Amino acid sequence: MVARASTRLREPSSTRTLSTREQIILLESSRLHGCRFPPWKGPPDVSEFELAEDQSKFIDDADLRLSETQLAVFDGWKRPDELFPTAGGQQSSMRPFTDPLMCATEKIDLVQDATSDCSVVASLCARAADRGARSEDVEREGLWRRILKAFEYGDVLVTLGTGKISEFEQVSAGLVGEHDYAVINLQEKSEKRMVLVKNPWSEGSGWTRNDGLGDGCDLPDRNGHSAAPAQAGSGELEGKRPVQEPGTFWMNVNDVFQHFEILYLNWNPGLFPQRQDIHFSWDLARTNGLWASFMNNPQFQIRSKAAGTVWLVLSRHFKSSAGASNSADNESFRASAVHTGFISLYLFCGRGEKVALADGFAVRGSYVDSPNTLLRVEVLQNVPYTVVVSEQTLPRSSHSFTLSAFSLQPLSITEAPDKYPNRTAIVDAWTPATAGGNASHPSYARNPQFKLQLPHPSDVSLLVELHREDFPVHVKLIWSDGNPIRFVGARDIVGDSGEYRKGHAFAEVLKVPAGRYTIVCSTFEQGQLGKFTLQIGTTSRSTVDRLHTRRAGQFVTRPEMATFVGETDSLWAPLKCSRLTRVCIAAHSHATERGTSSQIDSGGLPLKLSVESRQGLMKRVLAISGNDEFTNGHYGVEVDDVDVEPSMCTEAGVRIVLERAGPLYLNGQESVEVEVYSDAGVQIGSWHGPP
Repeated sequence: MVARASTRLREPSSTRTLSTREQIILLESSRLHGCRFPPWKGPPDVSEFELAEDQSKFIDDADLRLSETQLAVFDGWKRPDELFPTAGGQQSSMRPFTDPLMCATEKIDLVQDATSDCSVVASLCARAADRGARSEDVEREGLWRRILKAFEYGDVLVTLGTGKISEFEQVSAGLVGEHDYAVINLQEKSEKRMVLVKNPWSEGSGWTRNDGLGDGCDLPDRNGHSAAPAQAGSGELEGKRPVQEPGTFWMNVNDVFQHFEILYLNWNPGLFPQRQDIHFSWDLARTNGLWASFMNNPQFQIRSKAAGTVWLVLSRHFKSSAGASNSADNESFRASAVHTGFISLYLFCGRGEKVALADGFAVRGSYVDSPNTLLRVEVLQNVPYTVVVSEQTLPRSSHSFTLSAFSLQPLSITEAPDKYPNRTAIVDAWTPATAGGNASHPSYARNPQFKLQLPHPSDVSLLVELHREDFPVHVKLIWSDGNPIRFVGARDIVGDSGEYRKGHAFAEVLKVPAGRYTIVCSTFEQGQLGKFTLQIGTTSRSTVDRLHTRRAGQFVTRPEMATFVGETDSLWAPLKCSRLTRVCIAAHSHATERGTSSQIDSGGLPLKLSVESRQGLMKRVLAISGNDEFTNGHYGVEVDDVDVEPSMCTEAGVRIVLERAGPLYLNGQESVEVEVYSDAGVQIGSWHGPP
């Protein structure tokens, strides 16, 4: 197939007025490795190439470093008219600029020799075949039709990329793993679909499995020239293939889908009359990489004046490699180019506002290690959408990007608005004293807590995000009049983040009444340490303060696990102290699986906790949990502010008493964790059955 001759389509330009910050971003990106590349604003005027009498020719004084391979054949920098003098043999500075300096007298074959990036050479090879942003694999029939039609008009440039391939397959199939190839022709005839593929390497191997490409099918060369039909009686096979350049080979389209991992479609931007660009920077130095939320990701709102297709192209600006010395510049840049990381785009339906999590996206692009990625989306008329830029393993530094939107209909692109105009961020940490674990641990109340005060009803968003660690975290909003919580009941929970998730947790609670609330940030397991940031967003005015729990700075004593077995319905353990001390005791059922709200709400061993003082046969209850009623053990039971002195700790002494009600769940037995907080050290003995 040869592309049809057609009028060159005019590339659209963005009509957005750039902010001062965007202009600065473009200027900063124009400086690369000591060279300056001014932002491209349009084709230059002819007058810019006319040399006035009082002007001298431009001299580029940038230090353009070359590799050792390039230096071996480098003879100096020359102007074109110095290399190609006029017919009289004299160099002329007045040579007409309309005359071409180089013309191809025969077909062009580009190969990769000294250049290290195979993707660049593959794209050049495809372009040299006279074909003119990037797409994912979609349904094969529709994809083939779309590519074939666009290829016929010269409106798409196609390249292919392999993934990891075993050494055996590389040898048997003739393909190179993790390598880019050019597509320089397409053919459909006799219900067969073929792709002419080129390996850009100068001595590259080619496809060795040509089954099904013969059978009388006429295979042209890269320029569309087919072999002449065989003459009768000549002994030649009909449809004899013309000779291809080295590394060029035909493949059945089904083999292409099977053996190549990535299909790159570079569309002619002139196909789209409408375009809008927005330029931005993104500092990744303070993000938590793979486990970060979307809250700090660049987010934009797009809106189209008519329903249709919108193509979103994300371009990452090139940047100089940091700290590259003169001698090691090329190697440093090459190493940084290899470990560039991956970028992608997400699209969310809704109000076009900022989102916190990747959950609930409408469309997501593949993560690619290229500076450019494309997302094709279908939009409705005047419906705002949120576009989020995402990354994986990009260097933890500042990066600049351009997001371009192409469409047949007028459209707009702006920064996504934040639903929550009132935001407060607090940096805190889980320490050995405050890493209390999830709500099934008796130490849950030790977790960092914060008071949220709402003078008026408001929607509330809560985001907990770790700085570096990746363990599961959770956030909960509790009705407690803004006081530190001691234990949590199901009726006290206003809202939470659901399942524990790595790196960050997000909760959004709508129409929260005015009042004072407590926010609890927790890790799944006890003792998981690390810094975190809590972001509170509200739609009305609010205040947030840290809460200092009464247990902070107290001694913590953890006796052995109390285990109910068989018909045992009560257990007790002696408590002793060496001086007057005030104690608080908490107990939680210990399950083999715990941590999610659904597991906790599903029920637990009903418990009652008390502290007793015995003198002979006399028993006095010093404190009892839950107004002397049994409570779900997964939420915990607690007695607080019990004063104990040594004189009370006789032979019968002071006892911690646990009682249970209802059947045992875990194979006829269930264990209970107990923690004792005190002003001074205490001793807890072994657990005993009822006297």
